[in-house]
Amino acid sequence: MLIQTDARRRITLPPTVGVNPGDAIDLEILDDGRIMLIPVEPVPKHQLWAWTAETKQAISASLADSRPSVVVESAKDAEKVAARWSGED
Repeated sequence: MLIQTDARRRITLPPTVGVNPGDAIDLEILDDGRIMLIPVEPVPKHQLWAWTAETKQAISASLADSRPSVVVESAKDAEKVAARWSGED
């Protein structure tokens, strides 16, 4: 696909590429001069704790947990679940 820059060095991407107004794009200039545009989803600073390698690993492990899900609707329910699961790996 051939596109041209305008007088202010801007480019317009056709709608078929799936980039919408306001989308965040990471621009990377490769060693050979090529430019890559990579769509990204920015993470708010207050949620960065959830994106550490340790947290991702813990989330993956919890998703692989074979124990049945339990609905906890009160503090008393939470205490019962904690007592039942305490000491388990």
